[in-house]
Amino acid sequence: MSEKINYQRRRFLGTAAMTIATTQLGIFGSAIAQSSKTKPAVLSTTKPGTNKSFGSLKQIDAGVLNVGYAEAGRANGNPVILLHGWPYDIHSYVDVAPLLASAGYRVIVPYLRGYGMTRFLSSKTFRNGQQSAIAVPTITLEGDANGAPHPDASTYARKFLGKYAHRVINGGIGHNLPQEAPREFAKAVIEVDGY
Repeated sequence: MSEKINYQRRRFLGTAAMTIATTQLGIFGSAIAQSSKTKPAVLSTTKPGTNKSFGSLKQIDAGVLNVGYAEAGRANGNPVILLHGWPYDIHSYVDVAPLLASAGYRVIVPYLRGYGMTRFLSSKTFRNGQQSAIAVPTITLEGDANGAPHPDASTYARKFLGKYAHRVINGGIGHNLPQEAPREFAKAVIEVDGY
């Protein structure tokens, strides 16, 4: 027997789970016990709108696309992929990228297909209008990757991250519990997005 998925209920339950879990993580000021050997992550405080742009942008050939992207942080840091949605672009993350980089992450913010410097390599490439089609020919990273897409990019993020899709925080709230992502990652997304 097949059951139709109720996406509104799923969003509501995801939001409720996010609220409960963030309270447990201490993001909203709840008291939590920690080992005396563990030091909490310290993020620099940045007011939204402080940063206006990324440094120099990079290009990479990825399948049928030449993808433009911004990168910040340590080259050997745990990668975090920040995906914009329509009608936004990579500058949606101009404030959060430095926070994540200061926490030791390698931050990658690609322009999705049809935005910025991302272009098809051939004029003969079939175009179908689905943002999820960028999932196959995108930047490949070794090891674990975390993602924080805008809601429009969530389908793409799940396809791109594959077996790591449970690590996606969808615009600060979503279907996935935040304890599945590192604490400072969730805190940075929530701090900048205001969730």
